[in-house]
Amino acid sequence: MRRSLTDDLDLLRRPEEFLPEELPEPTPIEELLEEPLPPFPEGILPETMEDFLVPFAARLGVDYGTVAMTALGLASGLTAGRYLVRPDPENPTWREGTNLWVAVISDPGTKKSPILKELASPLYELEALFEEEHEGKRQAYELERQAWQARRPEERGPEPKEPLAYRVVVEDATKEALAKVLRDNRGVVAVYDELKGLLSTWQKVDRQADRAFYLKAYSGGAHREDRVGRKGLFVRETWLSIVGFIQPGPFRKLILETAKGGEEADGLLQRFILVQGELTPWRKDRPVVPTQAYEGYKVFMRGLWRPPEEPPTVLHFSPEAQRLWREWEDQVEEERRNPDLSPTWRAYLGKRLSLTLRLAGVLSVLKGERAKISEETLSHAIALVEWSSSHARPVWKGAAQGNSYHVFRLAEYLLERAKEGRLPERISAWWLGKRIEFLDSASDIRRALLRLEQEGWLVRAPTKNGMAFILNPKLLPKAKA
Repeated sequence: MRRSLTDDLDLLRRPEEFLPEELPEPTPIEELLEEPLPPFPEGILPETMEDFLVPFAARLGVDYGTVAMTALGLASGLTAGRYLVRPDPENPTWREGTNLWVAVISDPGTKKSPILKELASPLYELEALFEEEHEGKRQAYELERQAWQARRPEERGPEPKEPLAYRVVVEDATKEALAKVLRDNRGVVAVYDELKGLLSTWQKVDRQADRAFYLKAYSGGAHREDRVGRKGLFVRETWLSIVGFIQPGPFRKLILETAKGGEEADGLLQRFILVQGELTPWRKDRPVVPTQAYEGYKVFMRGLWRPPEEPPTVLHFSPEAQRLWREWEDQVEEERRNPDLSPTWRAYLGKRLSLTLRLAGVLSVLKGERAKISEETLSHAIALVEWSSSHARPVWKGAAQGNSYHVFRLAEYLLERAKEGRLPERISAWWLGKRIEFLDSASDIRRALLRLEQEGWLVRAPTKNGMAFILNPKLLPKAKA
């Protein structure tokens, strides 16, 4: 033990002995950060929506993309099960719904509650209206059924049918309750102020049936619910939209589990449109949110709903849109076949065509196009897919390599310590864990260290236990500058 300790001390005194002959060239610190996220594409949503959403986002001091995509996800819930997109005339088996799954990744204090409350308010107004109407119909049904039972069997005729309970929103529903709602309503939207509970539930071993059900509910699959001693439940098509917020830390852990493979590598998380919710610089001259625009938004959203008894409308491409679709399909399929891609990112790219069709379908309905999706609408859908990819890429990449901003902050911290002469010969996750707070856990610190090693900032040092690094000597002149 004494000899081992002496050897370690000698290495600390003579770090040059374990340095490689050729030191890597460190990445410039400004390049450690990801490129700034692009703004939400202009002119995508109808004016009736934008007239409210643009000043609303500015008034709250939040990024417009967070508000716009949340509203689009809610709108998709109102159209879910009412429209189907068929993109390929030569393949009648390919159809996509218009339901979207939207997850806004944001820290506490980024105004998620007021965003959800106000954007979902027209949906809850529909809920209140349907509840009131159903109560009146239910009372009439009870009286009619009592009269039917009072007649002699040969005089009764058909038994009265219980009225449907129309729904547009669900919150924290069990799989069984949600299946019944979808059976009666074709499609609804699940709204979550905090998505962590739902996503964590899907990871539990005893809730794998729930996970399978939600996969069906994304793609419109049929569902059979058999119960011992009770009548079973059959849902011909399940179309569910999901809109919710989640904090970065919990979502990163979920992605890490997905990246490990196994049962959770089923593409479920890749179905979500990821939006990195951000606050914008505070402005004292923020715009007024016009009351007329707010009311116009609510009227517009309520008008999207159609009774579930009506057959779904099938949407096709116009000839111009069909040509654009072929080009986009070729581009996406060629990109996802790149052998250098990680399995998780390849799985994400595998959902791009489906997402394009869903966005094109929703946008077509919002614009009032009649059964034909225009070339302009499809181009808008493609722009949204590329915008959403810019938000998803750093999230999936950061789960494996460390959040780029945190890696950048760690690089700054190490340079500053070197400048002050307070950097140890060996840098370890344990040493950093005692001194920094911007990385959540030891695993996050290790990923950040490995990322800095890849970027040439750190050089691996021999150690008996764990891993340790030294700062690349090429960076020392910068620390002294």
